[in-house]
Amino acid sequence: MFLALGPLAGIRVLDVGAGTGIATRALIARHANVIAIDPGRELLRRAMTHTEGLLTVVADGAALPVRSNVVDLVCFAQSWHWLDPSTRVAEIHRVLRPNGRWAGWWSHARADGQQWFDDYWAAIERCCPGTHRGQRDTDWGATVAAAGMFSVHERVTIPWIREIPAYVWMIDQASHSYVVGLPRDKRDRLLTDLQQIVDSQFTDGTVVVPYETWLWIATRI
Repeated sequence: MFLALGPLAGIRVLDVGAGTGIATRALIARHANVIAIDPGRELLRRAMTHTEGLLTVVADGAALPVRSNVVDLVCFAQSWHWLDPSTRVAEIHRVLRPNGRWAGWWSHARADGQQWFDDYWAAIERCCPGTHRGQRDTDWGATVAAAGMFSVHERVTIPWIREIPAYVWMIDQASHSYVVGLPRDKRDRLLTDLQQIVDSQFTDGTVVVPYETWLWIATRI
């Protein structure tokens, strides 16, 4: 996926919404000069335990403590949607140099048509008001293009297979905001139902699911 971003060696990159630094580490491995930015101080501390000398800033990605026109690339690994829509585009435009780039990507399971997966999503949609599988198909590039400050390139789609232990899958599921926001009793019932679906499908304890990562890249005008 990072190949689509082109050569990264030596360029200035902000990884906004960096969390524990998964994307940050991949960018650094490609020799980019990266600053990890996140509003979660503890998350950034965890990122620092994985990367010696990592530069971090505790900040809101829609109000960056960064000078104007100095950054080559700003990345959002599944984090753009958390920023204030009224200010985020202008703020990223401000910090990027002319022809600098915005990049945002999201990864979602795409096992639609498999009975277990359809049952799994049906359970989520019943329990989590406002959450539905169609949200995976949001055109996030359009949210950047709308203000006329960026030229958005054609979406890049990367198919892949995720293979992880079932217990890790469930830990990930339990961390999703639409699950965390449920009352505890409803949350526990939903997670029990989802666990049963996963256990019935993946009897060896390993979840194997087709995924797609959708990547948008936009150039500052």
